[in-house]
Amino acid sequence: MFKYSFLIVLIAFFLINFNGQENQIVGGKIKKERSEVFFGEYDSFTGRYSRSIKLKKGVTYAFTLSKNTKSGDLSLYVEDPKQTRFFEMTNNSLYLTPEKTRRYRINFVGSEHKGSFQLRWKSSNQKESERFV
Repeated sequence: MFKYSFLIVLIAFFLINFNGQENQIVGGKIKKERSEVFFGEYDSFTGRYSRSIKLKKGVTYAFTLSKNTKSGDLSLYVEDPKQTRFFEMTNNSLYLTPEKTRRYRINFVGSEHKGSFQLRWKSSNQKESERFV
């Protein structure tokens, strides 16, 4: 009985502590607000925050990044399931058409970033009024 209890606690510890958040966020949080919006606001963010999203083959997605930087640096990249960087977002907007339908991982990387950001995306087959109501 003790072996199973210990194993359950150990598994819970790993699930809680290794969920794609290798970071330190002070005085705020990063979260997925809706299926197509990530939002972060904090006093300081250092490290990497990752979450996966499903993108469909042949569909063009428009990504828009709005950020307010008081100090530090914030960047973002997307990788495929093999952890190959699919694209890095260097401008405030980007259009992307995946070659395969699958889950891609969005990675936010902060270096003592103080401020906030919002990442939105929509597919080309959805109207603006339908997507952001």
